[in-house]
Amino acid sequence: MNPLLVSHEEWISKDLPFALRTDIITAHVIPHCHNYIEFNFTVAGSAIEKINGTEHTLRPGTFTLLFPHHIHEILAAPESPVTVIVGSIKIESFYDKKGDFLALTELLSQAALDKTPYNEFGEDIKKELTDILKSMEKELMERGKWSALMFKSKLMELLITYDRNRTPNQLQADGKRILSQKSGVWDIITYVSQYYQEDITLELLSKRFHMSASHISSSFHQLLGENFHKYLEKIRLAQACDLLLSTDSSVLDICYETGFKSYKTFSRVFLKNLGLSPTDYRKLQSDNHQKKQ
Repeated sequence: MNPLLVSHEEWISKDLPFALRTDIITAHVIPHCHNYIEFNFTVAGSAIEKINGTEHTLRPGTFTLLFPHHIHEILAAPESPVTVIVGSIKIESFYDKKGDFLALTELLSQAALDKTPYNEFGEDIKKELTDILKSMEKELMERGKWSALMFKSKLMELLITYDRNRTPNQLQADGKRILSQKSGVWDIITYVSQYYQEDITLELLSKRFHMSASHISSSFHQLLGENFHKYLEKIRLAQACDLLLSTDSSVLDICYETGFKSYKTFSRVFLKNLGLSPTDYRKLQSDNHQKKQ
């Protein structure tokens, strides 16, 4: 099954670069990926989580940190629900050179390369993370003076606490981190995630980042398990899916707005990945939404 493509616009508001919610999952969350950074913290129940095809058990204290190259799936059932606090953060919040989270770039660059992007914490760390998340929820709900800044500071505290106490997979990490740090490939991945609407090619990236197109291509595959073109395609489709559902823009306008050069290419890629045309996708999702109301 090809993954559903989810854009940050589905969860993250226009005025803040982040969102936080609590989900009680009682059904199968089908394979999907995001064009934003997401963290999940399990607070009750249990379920099976799959990340890029590798599964593990979600239980209270499990913290998962997901990036756009992760395909994510959760297998839960009504008789065995799992409660998860879900945070969504626009990726440009971390990698904007003038952003508030610039200090966390190294943390995230390392975490993004972990073979297993989750950790299971004991009671002490679980309580510490839970308390931070409660404070974050409070700031978002109350929206008082300095709430956005306070939320950001708590988010930094949350991620630093996670990083200090996580157990990175050293066997995986060393070689890939050296590749990423020396070659600047993570900078390219970040650039593509932010500027996917533009006419990005390996040749353009080669000139911009001063490395060969073949090196960029092989590094993408080594780091993410997929080539540059597939990654760019996935990010563009995520945004297209969101615009089809959240706006009245024509399919043609959405095609060009998300970086596709022609409607023919857009339709072909859409059909290949989702099994139906953009128009049929919009209609199907609209019909499903009406049935739920």
